[in-house]
This record gives sequence, structure tokens and C-alpha cells, in this order.
Amino acid sequence: MKRHIKKYLKRHFESDFALKGSSREAFPFDIIRLPNGYFKSFGRKNRDKIFYVIWRNHMGSGFFSNVSQVLCHLKIADIAGMIPVVDFKNFKTLYNENMAVHNTDNAWEYYFKPVSSFHLDEVYESQNVFFCSGEYPTAMGYNITKINGLYEEIYRKYIFLQNHVEEHLKDYLDKFDSRVLGIHFRGQEQKLAARHSFPPTEKQMIKYTDEIIEKYNIEKIFVVTEEQGYLDLFIGRYGEKVFYTDSYRTYQVNAYNLSPREKHRYLLGLNILIDAYLLSMCNGILCGDSNVSEFARFVNNKRFDFIYYIDNGVNSSNPLIARYLYGVKKRLPSNFGGLLNRIMIS
Repeated sequence: MKRHIKKYLKRHFESDFALKGSSREAFPFDIIRLPNGYFKSFGRKNRDKIFYVIWRNHMGSGFFSNVSQVLCHLKIADIAGMIPVVDFKNFKTLYNENMAVHNTDNAWEYYFKPVSSFHLDEVYESQNVFFCSGEYPTAMGYNITKINGLYEEIYRKYIFLQNHVEEHLKDYLDKFDSRVLGIHFRGQEQKLAARHSFPPTEKQMIKYTDEIIEKYNIEKIFVVTEEQGYLDLFIGRYGEKVFYTDSYRTYQVNAYNLSPREKHRYLLGLNILIDAYLLSMCNGILCGDSNVSEFARFVNNKRFDFIYYIDNGVNSSNPLIARYLYGVKKRLPSNFGGLLNRIMIS
């Protein structure tokens, strides 16, 4: 497929760009290093521009998996000299509603401002449109905090919250008037997901929260979790130290399988986006492996006083085994096949 795309592009662009000593210099981007994707010409508009359409296949994934994928493809577009656009309108995600939200049908723009000045309607009347593969570019790695230049060169250039999201954030900023520990306690479906990291246990989270409070003179605890039972646990133990947003939570039920409110999918995205940005404002965090805590660390840009990261290992790649493995390992000692129970502090 990639060879076919390059052959098509070479034939297409040779008529529009004069050769400058070598065939490689004839093109407005490096055709040799072109990423996997698809090329399409829709019309005659913008003949001097090449658009890079970022989309996610299979309805995408969790919110920050989608955001991380967009960031990586923005970097590819930037390197290639193409103009990026995010199309979560025609290529829907888990967060799309069947009605406009804040006057847009593009789920990316529910939350973030467009990454370029070109509207999708104009892009799809243009001559040179390159679509990414729809996959996460795994060559960059899944940990966005470890991708060189992604924060300084890409995030700060392209990622801006919509005004209504900024207003939601302001509702909580007065809570950060003292030393705050941020907790991200993932549970529910992560316990069952094949090839995903095992989440922390209640015992682990309480143990390290107690340690952090004493060690770092913590006055408040900001809890991010989709599991109401985990929030109840922290409120019961730490009382008025605990604060949290109005995010939707359930007792051991996946919120994506419910429709309890108007624009529920959009609001799930908004809830976790607000939570992640607030998490990034804490003095330090306690977390397991997740895209939410990874994004908070990314936005914080190495300004946390401390990070406590609980590593319990990775679930089986077999979906049937994965449904039960966490429950089994949780009951076993680490040295007898249980969870890794490894803490990394930085």
C-alpha cells in the first residue's frame, strides 16, 4: 500500500512542482519517509497545499488515547510540512453525539480549538489531501512524556482548550490554595482489559497516600476516579482533606454502557479532560499506569514535586484469561504469582 501511495504521489506532484536537481527535492515533503496512510484528491482548491487529516479507526479508544494519537500525528504533519486537520466528525469516536455540541459536529472541537485555520468542508474540496492510517503511530511509543519535543514543539503550538472548558476549570482553581496530592485511581474495565496494565489496589493506594501526606506536608487530596466506591473510600478515611469534581461515577459499572443524561458521551470526555488538567496542577501525584495520569504528567512538564507510580504488571493478551487474572493475582503474594506491587518514585 505504501509503495502504491508513493508512486501515485510522485506521478501527481511531478506535474505541479519543478524538479530541483533530484527527484526527492521535487516534493513539498519527504516522500521517502512518508508515513502509512492514504492520498485523495477531492477538487482543485488549495493546489499549493497538502492537508494531513488525523482520524481514529474503530471509533477510537479512551479520551486521552485519542488525544495522544492526535499529538503524535500532529508531529508527523509538522515534520512533513503538511497542514493538519482533525476529523472526528466523519470518523466518529466514543465521544461523538448525534447532535451538535457547542455548534460543532466534530468531537475534537467539542473540547479543543481547531489545529489549523482550514475547515473540513474546504479540505474536502482540495486537491492534495493525505489521510493518516487511523492507527496510533506506535513507532513514537505510547508514553507521550518520553517523545522529544512533543510538548514544546507540538502541544504548545496546536493544543488550545475551548473557552467553555477554560471556564469549567476556573470553577475549581480556588481549591489549589495549599499543598495538594493528586490521586488518579483507575479501576473498573482496566481490571479486565487484555494487554493493559493492572490498576493499583485499594490497599496500595491508602498505604502510599498515608506516606505522601506525612512526607510532603500534604493539606488536601484531589481524587480522580470513575469508581464511586474508591471516592467513598478516600472520603471515609481522609474526610475534609478530599475534594473532587462533579465527574460522573458509578459503582462497578462502565459509564460508557449507560445513557443517564443528555449528551452523556460528550460530558464523559469533558469530565475527564477537566480532571486531568486539574491533576496536572497538583504538587505531586499518586497513580498507576493510565493515559490520564500520563497526560497530566505531560501537561505538568516536569514541575511535580514528586510522582509515585504503582506498577502491578500487565494483563494477559488472551481476553478470556484477562477477565479473571486481576482478581486471582490480587489475592496472591507478589512472589507467588501475584501483582508486581512495585513502586517507582521520582
